[in-house]
Amino acid sequence: MTKKHPARAQLTGLLAAAALLSSSAFASNEALIDRLVANGVLTAADARALRAPDASQDALIRLLVERGALTSSDADDLLPQTPPERVAGLQFEPVEPLQPREHIIRANRFRVETADGQHRFGIRGRLQADYGRGDFDSELESVAREDGPIPKHGTIIRRARLGVLGVMWDNWEWQMEVDFRDEEVRFANAYVAYLFPQGRLAVGHFKEPFSMESSTSSRRLTFLERAAPVDALRPSREMGIMYETLIPRAYVGIGVFGGTGVISDRDVDEGEPPPPRPSFAPHLTDDSFVHLGAFFNHRKNAVDRDAAELVPVRLRTRTGVRALDLRLIGRDDLQGVDDLQRWGLEAAFGMGPFSLQGEYLRANIDLDRRAVVDALGGNATDAGSLTQDGYYVQASYFLTGEQRNYRAFSGDFGAQQTNTIFGRNGPGAWELAARFATQDSSEHTRVGRGQKLDHWTLGLNWYPNPDMVFKLNAMRFKNERDGESAKGTVFAARAQYEF
Repeated sequence: MTKKHPARAQLTGLLAAAALLSSSAFASNEALIDRLVANGVLTAADARALRAPDASQDALIRLLVERGALTSSDADDLLPQTPPERVAGLQFEPVEPLQPREHIIRANRFRVETADGQHRFGIRGRLQADYGRGDFDSELESVAREDGPIPKHGTIIRRARLGVLGVMWDNWEWQMEVDFRDEEVRFANAYVAYLFPQGRLAVGHFKEPFSMESSTSSRRLTFLERAAPVDALRPSREMGIMYETLIPRAYVGIGVFGGTGVISDRDVDEGEPPPPRPSFAPHLTDDSFVHLGAFFNHRKNAVDRDAAELVPVRLRTRTGVRALDLRLIGRDDLQGVDDLQRWGLEAAFGMGPFSLQGEYLRANIDLDRRAVVDALGGNATDAGSLTQDGYYVQASYFLTGEQRNYRAFSGDFGAQQTNTIFGRNGPGAWELAARFATQDSSEHTRVGRGQKLDHWTLGLNWYPNPDMVFKLNAMRFKNERDGESAKGTVFAARAQYEF
């Protein structure tokens, strides 16, 4: 057994005590430096260097290793254990460390971490309260609703989410988040992921990689709801396994997911889609960006074992505010769907306070003819497949000079920052926005039940601080079904805060 040098042990203890007493530069501990010089461990030149304003305790420990006063093992015990480096600057929650480092507990958007940053824990939540008021043509009742009068106005808690998230041993990320909505409790995110230097492998319940607008969190949307074709065609969160890259200028996500498409039921055999989504930023600077991307999703439809039939598939969207529950696309579910392929193209551009964004989406739907006829009888379409598609284009401009937080590494938009805080040093951030969206779902399994929608939206957003936003949307739409058309106007508002 090797005996530990008593002087070295004493020195190691002295340094450990000093580390507990001070988290600032080690140059402030004049007595210890003087003693080390007097004992011949350090030279006068060493002392001058250690008393420099930017000197640190780490520098002293490394210097003592060089002088032979400490071993490398001693240094490993005394120096903070830094986690392995991943690609910097990605702002990937919850991996990004708290800033500045002295703040290891953060009050707003509560986060706490260990001193070495290897373990982090956070609590987050969001509340979105919506109000909507509509003025509709009388023909809309037969076009979009058949179970009662059309609502003229309404309020709704659109989302009320509460979640916990964190990192364990620097390499394991996890989340568990639930949504309290419509008097129900649903899982949003519930997963664990292993973090590689340039990627993450996640297992659990989360979004499938599909569409820039779908991938962007509801907290970061420019308008109250996603554009009509995205809302109608995007897949729901499902159980699955997915690998995503974490690199600065591009994103690739690919995985395998189970799922029933719409209905979660233990008596249903799930479908199996393998969806990829690549995107990249051919141009990216501090105040401008160009984004290009594509996505594909294939789903073999689920089967209800008890009924021995394919489950209905729901591809629908509403007026642009959930407080008015009118199904302008997908009033009736699709029957007898054998498999479903969804794909699309996405692009975005930003320069300073101005941004432009658009996507094209398409769904190719293969039918089981016998299943369609069994479900719908004489009302069944005679087609063997259906096509539904749509696109949207939107633009926004910040009157107060901010810019959208484009994240090339994930191909979406992150938390919106404000140049000023309302009530302190300015008005917060003000944003004007406009969008046109169209979705053609005229082809349907039930004859005469297909719908088409053109939707215009003007928006005004006020961010008094980075944690809150108030939105106003004025919308106009034209809805068609089986040769009939109807128009409507909707005014909607949202109050949102997050923590």
